[in-house]
Amino acid sequence: MKTRLIAVTTLALLLGACGGRYHQQMRNAWPAVEVSGDTVKAVSPDPLRFRQDQGAVVITWRLPGGEYRFARNGIVIDGEIDRPGSKAVSKPREQNEIVDCKPLDEARQFQCIYRNTRPGTFKYTVRVLREGKALAPLDPEITNME
Repeated sequence: MKTRLIAVTTLALLLGACGGRYHQQMRNAWPAVEVSGDTVKAVSPDPLRFRQDQGAVVITWRLPGGEYRFARNGIVIDGEIDRPGSKAVSKPREQNEIVDCKPLDEARQFQCIYRNTRPGTFKYTVRVLREGKALAPLDPEITNME
């Protein structure tokens, strides 16, 4: 009986450690998109800043209630605009750090996975609809600070 108890306790501790490690590597960020009338005013916070030691991040942008929805392409990662140790670019470069972008909750939220594996700054575009009509887009940034 004592051997089984030790085995079950050890297994529970190992599984708990694995689960905790996963949650440490996959953090969540919940930026709010501020909209007023027919204008996308801001994303808060802006820019979105992360440290590489945080690991991967699930970013879920949220809209205020009411008639606002994300467009089908509500969050578009335009590309990488800065990488430490390389030349600055005038046109965003292709990137594969921010992936799997999709609308959620009847397009009231929009989610992307930020792999966050290296330093860099990424430009993105926020597209919102008000009662089906497109508002002017907003172009904030996502930054890995290290």
